[in-house]
Amino acid sequence: MNFLVVSDREYKKTSRGIDLITTLLSEKGYYVDHLVFFRRKKFQEKQIADNVRQLYLYDSIKLYRGKLQFFFPGFLLLIYFQYIIKKSGINFEKYDYVVLESGHPTYFVSAIKNKIIYRQSDPTHICFNSNRNFYRKLEADVIKKSLFVSSALNEKFFHPEYINKSFHWHSGFIPIHRLKNEVNKKLIIILGGELNWHLLSKMAKKYQEYQFNVIGISRIKPLQKNIIIKGYLDYDSYQKLLLSASIAIIPFSKNYTRQLRQVSYTAKILVSMQLGIPILLKAYGDIQNSKNEKKLFVYKTHKEALLLLENIILKTSNGEINREVSQETQDFLLPQTAENRLKELDELFTKWLK
Repeated sequence: MNFLVVSDREYKKTSRGIDLITTLLSEKGYYVDHLVFFRRKKFQEKQIADNVRQLYLYDSIKLYRGKLQFFFPGFLLLIYFQYIIKKSGINFEKYDYVVLESGHPTYFVSAIKNKIIYRQSDPTHICFNSNRNFYRKLEADVIKKSLFVSSALNEKFFHPEYINKSFHWHSGFIPIHRLKNEVNKKLIIILGGELNWHLLSKMAKKYQEYQFNVIGISRIKPLQKNIIIKGYLDYDSYQKLLLSASIAIIPFSKNYTRQLRQVSYTAKILVSMQLGIPILLKAYGDIQNSKNEKKLFVYKTHKEALLLLENIILKTSNGEINREVSQETQDFLLPQTAENRLKELDELFTKWLK
């Protein structure tokens, strides 16, 4: 079978749901075209494996992910991107299935007559900063046309009209091989999406002898000298930084935690647990109470966050918190490894792709 997978990032063997889907299809011997939708610069297609090819669509006006898109209503952006898709000359008929990731790949819905598989990674209001009502309707069209929907969202948030073809599948995490004696006691990593920069600034100001490395953000100006913006890292650099960190902080903004009520533990939380890193986390969804056996410290207010960070630093310094991972935590993590999630995904695909 031939598959077209449409994502907004290049395919790499990561714990992202869409990447695990591509990995599964590749390992089963199917032919996969993995299309990045869109890139601001031109890239040549490349062969990643014998049966996996990386393709790109180029946005010449650079509306995609640019500030210009905030000045256009959703329907005009849809017309523009549909023009780009049509101009690309992609032959959708040669694919048995098209896998669309949530977010901008939903623009493809009107161009596809093939069977659609939808990977709903994030809620629409996280994927888009503007025109959210328009994109909710666009996503509803995708779900309506889909053979089935693999969703990272909790079942209680499924659209009632399409619940019979939706199933919950969390992508899990890729374990990192733990090494000894590489921890930098003064290194703190900041993980997550939309951050509370005011709280982070307070922390950095209070603990100026610590270095706060922010992963995943590349455009915002740091507020303190000891806040280092690392941007989006390749997997090797990301792994090295996690292995070196003494503490992980996930200081989601208040607005972002309201949006995250639909999801559960992220891969960043799970891999930090696997490495035995104490995690300071803003409460969201079902993650409300501290679970110290997992070294997970959950706060609701700025005051709680600062007190918990002080407590973590003190206990880490005197050896009360170390990098050992309890058996309870190991038992919790095992089913959530990417390897086991791939087995689960394989069973689901076997069921639906008959």
